[in-house]
Amino acid sequence: MNPAAKRMLLVSSMLTLAATNAEAALVTNVLGPYSWHTDSANFTVLSPNGGVVGSGANDVIMIWDGSAYNSSTDYTGPGSTANITLSTTTPFFSYAWTAHDVQMFAPGTYSFDTTLGGGTAESAMLSVTVGTGQLGMHMLWDWNGNFNVDVFIVFSQNSIFGSGLLFSAEPSCSSNFTGTITQNCLDDSPGYGTDGAPTTNQLWMLASTDPDGDGVMGVPNALGGPTESYNYSINANLTASPIPIPAAAWLFGSGLMGLAGVAHRKKKTT
Repeated sequence: MNPAAKRMLLVSSMLTLAATNAEAALVTNVLGPYSWHTDSANFTVLSPNGGVVGSGANDVIMIWDGSAYNSSTDYTGPGSTANITLSTTTPFFSYAWTAHDVQMFAPGTYSFDTTLGGGTAESAMLSVTVGTGQLGMHMLWDWNGNFNVDVFIVFSQNSIFGSGLLFSAEPSCSSNFTGTITQNCLDDSPGYGTDGAPTTNQLWMLASTDPDGDGVMGVPNALGGPTESYNYSINANLTASPIPIPAAAWLFGSGLMGLAGVAHRKKKTT
């Protein structure tokens, strides 16, 4: 092997080991060595009957570092480690909402104790399976004086959300429709991020799906909360940014290469 390539391989191995030791339950570079972001993620809420509730948002700012947890033990309630931020200026039923302690999860089965949040009378465990090729996201949601509502979303990659139909174009999409409700429509309410309004049958890089097979996109929220049995969905087309190597890592790598160089010269002299 070329000596320079050998030294770079050594540096790479050491950096990977350091990252693994720092966060044992974290899988890095899930979709490549990138972080991801958008200001146009979609927020859709469906009632248990599959109809759209209230008004969603299409200006959700989503920033993800590209890693994923593979153990729900990293969630310990408010103040847990997090690797995603979500924010919007669009209210839900006239009240602002915020999401925090947001974690992306790799394929696997996860259980969350909903009583750990405190402040909201949720009960029991929230258990979800994230299938092969999917990603999961757990967050705590604050709205209208209700705090730390547990929400879990399972994403399929490069998929259409639900029926592919838009809430504004189909009156039967509403949860209050008196006839047969068209389930799983996408809420296309304003405001909009830079991507503008969603379109019919839009393909999403990450599209919320129906992991429990009840016919409604999303995972029903835990019993006892303010949105008990309602289904929350985030859909997003994300843009990639290369993950920069921290300055400390470059210095660490330079030191390793320097030691490798000294060893090589010493061996050559011998």
